[in-house]
Amino acid sequence: MSRLCGAGEEDFLNGQKLLLLVVATLLVVQHSTIAYGSGTSGSISMALPGCQDKCGNMSIPYPFGTGKGCFREPFNVTCNETGAYLASTEVRLLEISLTLGEVRVQNPHIDWQCNYTNGKNSSSGLNPLTLDSFHKVSDTKNKMTSIGCATLAMVMGRTKSKKQLEYPTANTCFSFCIDASSVDDVTECSGLGCCQAPVSGNVSAFITVSLPVPDLYNTTIQSFSPCSYSFVSEKDSFKFDRSYVNSTSFASTHTDGVPLVLDWVVGNGSCSEATKMGSQYACQAMNSECIDVSNGPGYRCNCSQGYEGNPYLQGGCQDINECVPPNQSLYPCKGNCMNTEGSYNCLCPSGFRSDDPKSIPCVRADPNKTLKIILGISASIIFLMVCIFALRAEYQKKKLAKEKERFFHQNGGQILYHQIMSKQVDTLKIFTQEDLKKATNDFDESREVGKGGSWHCLQGHS
Repeated sequence: MSRLCGAGEEDFLNGQKLLLLVVATLLVVQHSTIAYGSGTSGSISMALPGCQDKCGNMSIPYPFGTGKGCFREPFNVTCNETGAYLASTEVRLLEISLTLGEVRVQNPHIDWQCNYTNGKNSSSGLNPLTLDSFHKVSDTKNKMTSIGCATLAMVMGRTKSKKQLEYPTANTCFSFCIDASSVDDVTECSGLGCCQAPVSGNVSAFITVSLPVPDLYNTTIQSFSPCSYSFVSEKDSFKFDRSYVNSTSFASTHTDGVPLVLDWVVGNGSCSEATKMGSQYACQAMNSECIDVSNGPGYRCNCSQGYEGNPYLQGGCQDINECVPPNQSLYPCKGNCMNTEGSYNCLCPSGFRSDDPKSIPCVRADPNKTLKIILGISASIIFLMVCIFALRAEYQKKKLAKEKERFFHQNGGQILYHQIMSKQVDTLKIFTQEDLKKATNDFDESREVGKGGSWHCLQGHS
């Protein structure tokens, strides 16, 4: 690779000095953040009574507000003919969302550097964005983007550990191209003429910088792509255009900056800590709940499931009527919808049925289905009873057989059986119960062997 013609070594040293300046700037930035109490954002406009709830076409819900007594610190909003601005950072507001805990703002901090072949160089200089302690750069909705050829871009931020130790973060990406034809005509950044990198979490101050890589940045690249840009923006809002590489069209179409998403918290403590704060606890509405945020320490509030509105105001969370437009599209019901407090019921009309009326349409029910069910249950019960009686009869039969066998052995039956088998008894007559009853005069005790007249006769002879 050829080195940058002319002052290549000097540009390389200047680049190193610029990185040192970036680090130095961050060290200053990390001690200049405003530390106020926090706020929220909302998709439903609901300001404090007597306070302005809009700035132009944009809703300003509490805890944001314009004017004294209309906001919770530090969510003061300045409203003028050009739009709404966060007073603590002076960035323009585009949208406030209470439900998501986000604000979309216009980020004017775009780093740029131009190195022309005629020797006229220019740059934006170091331009950090510093937020108050209740706002963080969203690490899920934003990305750092760099435009240029043979350009190394970096976003450096300031964050804190769980033990509140402050330390810098850095994310980089590299974009390359050798001429205009090497840049793909796509809207996504692929690394050719445009690259992207994620943004670290829990960052409340950052700065971007883009530098040409001396060993790669030659006069050929410099002639068709003299400028490079780097910035942090909402990742879904940026669409790359190959003309950005070899012209100043990007700068001319983004004079006001790029959209940026900020996460916010209403308090820097956790929910378990905030609920013990009494009147200072921000979740004022009944049917509201506290949420610990993931992007840095702090909490915010949301209306409970089945309710909507502003959780930061007393009475601010109202029941959602799921059965009326436009809520019907969010809460499906294929039958008759009936609103309840914090929820809704979905039932099929009389004569119809469905396994799940919320998702499966109701169909006409079988009029004989109930009768069939009753008959089926009855038949099952009868069959079960027959089985029980049959098993009981079989059990009694086996029990009687065991009793007979027991009496057979108990009354000498086994001895008699052996005598018969050995022919010790030649003649055997089996008497029935009726024969015995008749012979003993209905089992009269006087007829028992060893008692009665025979016994007396034996006594007389003795």
